[in-house]
Amino acid sequence: MVVLLCGCQSTPKSTYSTDLPSQHSVNSKHFVIHSNVKLDADNVLVQELEELRERLFSTLRLPEQRDPVNVYLFSDEASYRYYMNTTWQNLPPRRAYFVGTSRELAVYSFLSPQVQEDLRHEFSHGLLHASLKTVPLWLDEGLAEYFEVDPNIPGAVHAAHVLEWETAKQENWSPNLFRLEMLTDFRDMTQRDYAEAWGWVHYMLQTSDETTEVLLQYLASLETSNTPPRMLTSLEAAVPNYFNDVQAHVVLMQNSRTLAKKD
Repeated sequence: MVVLLCGCQSTPKSTYSTDLPSQHSVNSKHFVIHSNVKLDADNVLVQELEELRERLFSTLRLPEQRDPVNVYLFSDEASYRYYMNTTWQNLPPRRAYFVGTSRELAVYSFLSPQVQEDLRHEFSHGLLHASLKTVPLWLDEGLAEYFEVDPNIPGAVHAAHVLEWETAKQENWSPNLFRLEMLTDFRDMTQRDYAEAWGWVHYMLQTSDETTEVLLQYLASLETSNTPPRMLTSLEAAVPNYFNDVQAHVVLMQNSRTLAKKD
């Protein structure tokens, strides 16, 4: 079993069950949304998942999906919590999850003010695992953090992660892709790890053709490999000055964020 995650209002029920939402469904070629609240095909949540899939596949040049992603959308938080606590007892409490098994690729969440962001993140996990044979943990989370940002934000800058980089730098921290690539259990990942994973992905997709190509070629290798090599080796060969470049890139993001606040 593979479990991958990020941490994803109506009147609560008085009784709960381990039944999944099933009264209504919205079927797409690439995903199915199951819910107990009727969603039309033109609902913003449905449209956003369609647009996210197109953007993610276009950006990352992924192969076609092997399997659809099932999205289980609970109508309230209490029902969602009860189901997750009963069915996936070892998972820490979060607003949404992607859980991939040999049976299905499933996203679990509930209707909340943050549901769009949560679904963008978890659905990104689902799409990656529907197309690639394996995805290293740091890259899985880095890409999900990258695509969870509202696409209307220029450069898809994740404000919380930029702030975390600023704080980390003040504590004499520096990015370390070698260490990040060693992580294999999401429960070992800190908020700083999520911020760093996002920072590396943002740097590679937004800096130059060379850095983007390193990432795209690496993703292509994941289509068939169960034990992929470390990406750091390819990055060092293509961009010898990558360490200074990624730090300069984050400074640029910090400055952009500061200017945006002033505006």
